[in-house]
Amino acid sequence: MSLEKLRPELAEHLRVIEISELNEFQNQMIDTIKGGQNLLIEAPDGSGKSTLGILSAMQKIEEPAEGSPRALIIVPDDVRARELYAKLQLVCKYLDLTVDMAHEKGNMLQQRNDLFDGTEIIIGTPKRVFDLYIQNGFNVSKLKLFVLDDTLELMKKGHKFRISRIAESLPKCQHLMFSETFNDKRIEEYLEEFIFSYKTIKFEPVS
Repeated sequence: MSLEKLRPELAEHLRVIEISELNEFQNQMIDTIKGGQNLLIEAPDGSGKSTLGILSAMQKIEEPAEGSPRALIIVPDDVRARELYAKLQLVCKYLDLTVDMAHEKGNMLQQRNDLFDGTEIIIGTPKRVFDLYIQNGFNVSKLKLFVLDDTLELMKKGHKFRISRIAESLPKCQHLMFSETFNDKRIEEYLEEFIFSYKTIKFEPVS
């Protein structure tokens, strides 16, 4: 499936991360995501949820701007952070967008300095993102997109408190939550407290 649903500047440069078309899942979801509604997107492992998360960030952030980040992507661990950051960085340099990574194996002071210099997209683990946030390493006043890459895994690893503390300070912005399932009490509690209006979508393959 082609990339025509993405903005042309983004579609043009996805070849650097070997994406030449959207898969069935991504093709089904991208138009709904572009609508700006808060979404809970349920799909099986291996469907392309993580890639859709970073595509959504690059689709929404169309041009650079000084100061605060406009997309924040929370992932369960350092491995996922590094993997997705590598893809983001390769494409974002062609879009003139800055992306920074906040992960626990990196130097926190250096990460804070990088964020202080200004960035459009932050991707990181809950603990390091939270630690940087409470130390005023960045602010969320201009955030347009908040992504939870694997919601159930994040909750299982005990990150509900950190995610909630960040969420309670967010301005009005789009929330994208990806997971294999949202049938979990911790997720339900988070939704009741922080996500007042949302749509749940379950991916149903047609092929």
